[in-house]
Amino acid sequence: MTARVALVGEAGIANVGNDASVAQVIRLLEEPGHDVEVTLVGREPATARATLHRPALSSRARWGYRGPLHASVPAKGLRVLLDLAHLVRLVGRFDAVVVPGTGALEAGRDGPPGGQILSLLLTGVACRLRRTPLVWLAVGGSRYTRRSTRAVVRAAAATATIRSYRDPVTLEAIRTCGTDTTHDVLMDDIVTARDDESRADSQDVPETRDGAPGVVVVSVLDVPSATGEPCASEAERQRYLRETTRVVEALLDRGTPVRVVVSDAADVPVARRVVDDAAADPSRPKVEVRVPRDFDELSRDVADARAVVGSRFHVLVAAALRRVPFVTVAHADKVRVLSEDAGVGSYRVDVHAYRADELLESLDALLDKREALALELDAWAVDARRRTRSGHDEVLARLRDLGVFV
Repeated sequence: MTARVALVGEAGIANVGNDASVAQVIRLLEEPGHDVEVTLVGREPATARATLHRPALSSRARWGYRGPLHASVPAKGLRVLLDLAHLVRLVGRFDAVVVPGTGALEAGRDGPPGGQILSLLLTGVACRLRRTPLVWLAVGGSRYTRRSTRAVVRAAAATATIRSYRDPVTLEAIRTCGTDTTHDVLMDDIVTARDDESRADSQDVPETRDGAPGVVVVSVLDVPSATGEPCASEAERQRYLRETTRVVEALLDRGTPVRVVVSDAADVPVARRVVDDAAADPSRPKVEVRVPRDFDELSRDVADARAVVGSRFHVLVAAALRRVPFVTVAHADKVRVLSEDAGVGSYRVDVHAYRADELLESLDALLDKREALALELDAWAVDARRRTRSGHDEVLARLRDLGVFV
């Protein structure tokens, strides 16, 4: 019997990491021997369908009201109820609902418990009402400082039939919300289950024609607020732009080629500003800019790099899987955990406090040891894939016990 599975998440929103996570879950579910029919469910079904080539449905109820009270609390409350009613009808079509390996438990820059976490709770309530198994598959989260956020996370966790996480920080965050995590599954990020080519032999990294070091990839970020506000202040944005531009300029002045890689549409204005500012001196070489459409392109964009500098989680994952050492410009727990696990935790700066010279010192130290670090990354990639595949197999076995797969 064909198992009808809904993947509920943020696919198709111009975020390469999210799409890569959902695509990897699809590959795992559709491996030979699995009779599965996958449908995507999210807020951008049209782009999700075009990106991942699977049927897609909206997770939101139709809402035509655009009057003066559109943003009022009663209107928002009504929309939540309409969304819940819509989800109750929708999840009843499926044998299981899976939340596939994204940051579904991240508290939007430590804001109130809305957005992804509220959507996760509504999905869980709908699944409980329809008795449809709900699986959290390698989901990511963050530490929660607000009591209201912890309450919503705890309620959402109670609705999940099977829970698994991409790192121990997420598991501990769920536990501190009051959830019993004794039987929950811990794995690595779901994208690490990919069969990426090893490139641990760092001697294969090309140099430029004049013998200068090979390209350094810089991954920029729409920097978040350091104080938990919904958006960064103008001062925070300007500081990040200034220091990042100085890093790029210093590398170019050394004769090091720079490639700016943008994996999230939110980062495009930041990349444009950094590249334009660096180009103000016409004597400098031009900065190469790439905007990968998917994780395969992202992987190729970092594969020939001598090193990667950046913040975006899945850019760093791509670098690690291709055995390219990286300097982390840390803005969240997930990148700190990744850098420690991958053996490059010593080469990390804080996104809100770093200076260009500090980052360049870290980069130089990393390049001095890049051969050894590449070998460490090779070992990490093998272990991460094993842990993720093992965790996925355990989740699948539990679904079989529930009669979802036969």
